[in-house]
Amino acid sequence: MKENLVVGLTGGIACGKTTVAEIFKKFGAEVIDTDSLGHQLLKSDPSIREKLVSAFGNGILDGRGEIDRSKLGRLVFDNPDCLRILNEIIHPPIIELTNAEIKRKLSSGKNEVVVIDAALLIELNLMYMVDSVVLVCADEDTQVRRLIQRGLSQEDAQKRIRSQMPSHEKARFADFIIYTDGSMSDTIKQAEQVWKALTCRIDRAGNDFWERREGAEKKT
Repeated sequence: MKENLVVGLTGGIACGKTTVAEIFKKFGAEVIDTDSLGHQLLKSDPSIREKLVSAFGNGILDGRGEIDRSKLGRLVFDNPDCLRILNEIIHPPIIELTNAEIKRKLSSGKNEVVVIDAALLIELNLMYMVDSVVLVCADEDTQVRRLIQRGLSQEDAQKRIRSQMPSHEKARFADFIIYTDGSMSDTIKQAEQVWKALTCRIDRAGNDFWERREGAEKKT
């Protein structure tokens, strides 16, 4: 019997993770975007907004009184202590919502592969949530160029990149690595090779996903 496969897709800022997620989606994966879940929580959970304002002040709000992510980003990436506080506030509810989404999508029976698009999968030690880890990498020059195209200064781009775990450290946790410094066609080719390897794992595996997952959760 074929089992469901949960794949953790991770990588540094501007490494091309979202692009690879879209490719996997076209191949048939159901993608859970944890960044989008974070956006959703900021809008739907007043308690999170209150905690953030209490921690960082009204300066992180926009003209409508909502959290301005760009203001918040500039603040936390300039200060490691602020980044730690932000993570302590926002990550637990995101993880809880992600777990609920995984269970909902797998229970529907519509998809065999669920991809969790999570930039901090490794940093937060969330590998227990997935069966395989796919790391998306790009060199720093490529990351900086992409962030400048998004409107950041070179200095801000470098701060954001260097606030994250380097790709070479993440690589030891990865089952597969996709490099996005080249052309789009090259990225698609690599993603296709990884996808084939992942689906082969489903074909070979037994249907013990929930037993493995529940056992791993108890150890964390």
